[in-house]
Amino acid sequence: MSPIPLPSGRRPRLLLGAASAVVVALVVAIGAVLVDRFAGGATVVEGVVGSEKVDFFRDEEVVARLAELGYEVRVRPRGSRLMAQDTEGSDFVSPGSDTAADHIRRLHGVSTEHRLFSTPMVLLSYEPLAEALREAGVARRSEEDGTWSFDVAAYLELTGEHTRWRDLPGDSVGSENRNEVLVRTTDPRTSNSAGMYAAVISYLLNGEEVVPPGGPDPEITSRLSDLFLAQGQPPESSQQPFEQFRDLGPGHTPLLWAYEAQYVHAMVSGPALPEDAVLMYPEPTVFSVHALVPLTDAGDEVGALLAEDPELRALATRHGFRAEGGDAFADLVAEHGLPVRTRVDDVVNTPTYEALEALLSGIEDAYEDSGMGPPAPEERRPAAGPAREEGE
Repeated sequence: MSPIPLPSGRRPRLLLGAASAVVVALVVAIGAVLVDRFAGGATVVEGVVGSEKVDFFRDEEVVARLAELGYEVRVRPRGSRLMAQDTEGSDFVSPGSDTAADHIRRLHGVSTEHRLFSTPMVLLSYEPLAEALREAGVARRSEEDGTWSFDVAAYLELTGEHTRWRDLPGDSVGSENRNEVLVRTTDPRTSNSAGMYAAVISYLLNGEEVVPPGGPDPEITSRLSDLFLAQGQPPESSQQPFEQFRDLGPGHTPLLWAYEAQYVHAMVSGPALPEDAVLMYPEPTVFSVHALVPLTDAGDEVGALLAEDPELRALATRHGFRAEGGDAFADLVAEHGLPVRTRVDDVVNTPTYEALEALLSGIEDAYEDSGMGPPAPEERRPAAGPAREEGE
C-alpha cells in the first residue's frame, strides 16, 4: 500500500514540531533535576538575620554549598532590637551582637548557640578628612603598618564644641565644608551597628566603665541622643549609608560608623570603595559577634554547619568576617594588601542587653520628642536565598 502523501509543507512542520517537543522535554527534565538539586531534595530552613549578613546568605557559592549539604536556607533581614519578637515560622535567629543573642536565648528558652564569626566596628573616611582629623589630634596613622586609629574621646570633645570640618587645622578640608564633624550611623531605634556605637560612647561618658543595668544616667542618655539626632533623618537600612559613602563621596558622608567586614568585602569582591577611602580603628571599639540561636532542630543543624564547615567558613572570611581559629582572615587581607589590623587591641565590652536596651529606649524617646519620623518598618532589603516564584 502506497503511503498517503502529505500536503505540500506538512512534513517539515511535523518534523519541526517533533524537534520542539524533544527540546521541551529536555528542558523540563533539566528543570526537574535542578529543582530536585536545589529544593526538592533539600530541607528548607528559615532564618531571621541582621541585614549585614544578607549578602553572605545570598552568595551563590554559599547557596550551592548549603545545597550540597542538603539545605536551602532562606533568611529575611531584621534589626537586632526587633528580631527577638519576629521569630514566627523561623528555624533560627542570628543577630549582630552576643548580648542580643543571649537575650533571644533566654526569651525562647534555648540553651544552644553557635558562634559563627565576628567583626570589629570601624570608621570610614577619606584621606583629606583623615589628615585634617590627624592635625586636630583625633586620628593618627601607624608608622609600622600604615593603619589608622581614631581617638573617640578626642572626637567627643570636638562634638561638644560643635566643630565644623572647615574649622579643623590645616588645609586638607576646603573652607566651604560647613558641616559639623559628626559620625554617621544607622538608626539606633532598630539597628545593631548603631547600638554598638552607643555602647562605645556610653563607656567613655560613664568614666570608662561599662554602663551597668538599671536606669541609665540621664546626662549620658541626653548626650547620646544629641549625637544621633544631629545626624538628621536616619537611613532606612544598615547597607544604605555604606553604599552612600561609596557612591556619593565625602560631601555626603565624611565619617561613617561601619562593620570592618563591609570594608573588607568591598575591597576583595567589589564594588570597591574609592581609592582615597580610609579605614580607621576607633579607640576604643567593640566587636560585633555574630551568633546563631537555633529554634528548631533544622536551625541547629544549619548553625553547626555554618560554624564548622571549612568551605562555609572560608566563604564567610571572603565576606570580611573573622572566623574563630586559623589564619584565613590574615591571609586574605595580606593577599589583597589591605590596611587592616589582624589584631585589634583596644576593645571594650558591651553592656548587658538590659542596660543597652535602657539606653536605646531613652534615645528612642528623644527621637519621638523631636518630631523625627519613625524608623523604617522593615529593613528595605530583599530576602536572601535561592530565587523562588512570587507567592511561594
